[in-house]
Amino acid sequence: AVGDLASALIEVSPDRYHPKVVFYGPASIAGPLNSRARDLRIEWDGSQGVKDNLERVLGIELPGPSTVYQEDGKIKCGICLSFEDDGNIADQVCTSDQCAQSFHRQCLIQ
Repeated sequence: AVGDLASALIEVSPDRYHPKVVFYGPASIAGPLNSRARDLRIEWDGSQGVKDNLERVLGIELPGPSTVYQEDGKIKCGICLSFEDDGNIADQVCTSDQCAQSFHRQCLIQ
């Protein structure tokens, strides 16, 4: 979760110098973050950790491990109202800027 209405999928791979980052949420929030995420390959500093680099390049503060799964967060599935479903996060987002609710893929299928 990044803020109240956005979430991020961060893929770290030893085969890549910088992580792949995709933000989900309303276009007004996720759009600018995804634009800044494209700058990662240019501005990545190998002497810094992943979290520090992401915060610096994206200009945001990322939640730490202790805050990602707290029950008082705003990003949870709009169907089952949980953060995870069999280890999967709610990464499907309604495309309406007025809604922008997140859902688990499996909850939508069911």
